[in-house]
Amino acid sequence: MKQFLKTRGVVIGVITAAIVLISLLSLLTAGRVGFLQNGIQAVMRPVETGIRGIVRTLERTYDYMHNFDLLEERYYALRNQVADYQRQAREAEDIREENVRLREFIGLIDRMQPLRYVDAYVLSWDPSNWTSAFTIDRGADFHIAVGDAVITERQELVGLVSEVGDSWATVQTILDPAVQLGGLMGTGVSAVVEGHFALMQSNQLRLSLIPGGETPLLNDTIITSGYGGRIPQGLTIGQITEVYLEDHGASYFAVIDPTANLDRLIQIFIVQIMDNGE
Repeated sequence: MKQFLKTRGVVIGVITAAIVLISLLSLLTAGRVGFLQNGIQAVMRPVETGIRGIVRTLERTYDYMHNFDLLEERYYALRNQVADYQRQAREAEDIREENVRLREFIGLIDRMQPLRYVDAYVLSWDPSNWTSAFTIDRGADFHIAVGDAVITERQELVGLVSEVGDSWATVQTILDPAVQLGGLMGTGVSAVVEGHFALMQSNQLRLSLIPGGETPLLNDTIITSGYGGRIPQGLTIGQITEVYLEDHGASYFAVIDPTANLDRLIQIFIVQIMDNGE
């Protein structure tokens, strides 16, 4: 708006000067009507009419520009208000999702006693291509120990605690090549679930050391065996998607898709088997 008035300043000055000139001529010829006055009036009347029209146009343009500035200010104010509402809606959705996770986890605790559990949040992921691990915001100050199982609110195994600090811990996911644990097939037969570097790239893991004569079934759900460690029995690991013969031809191995969505982890839970008397 200021630029508009600046660029039109010369025009407005000329119009003002013309109006003053008309007024002076009217005073000089006041009371004397003659040929010269009639000539001047004949010439100046259309000019005066044109000038008045220009002035009215400028006034309307000024009003339009002023109203435009007001509308622009209101637009930006409303846009900021909408952005604030969107932020509040996202925060409310985050709280709702957390409440859902906690409600499901309460049911999990009721089914899996006697266990000790700690809730935690994922802080960051290890950037290395050679491992699959992340850091959480709980550590020794919450009695977390190496080997503890890490799960979702739906009893899905995520991984194992591999390193513990005072207020943090590192979790190796079940995809990590360093992770091995006991697994049970739907037939009750035990095998070994382990991370595999090549399979890790496609978010899969391997079921190995299947007893000879046992054939893994496609879509079979694999759960933790709970044998000889700190991992509770019955946690869901994943489903068999591929079955192959080992190189020696005497047994099979299988490829597993994990049930837990490792790419979308936000809140997780550390579970520990309680000793007698605790």
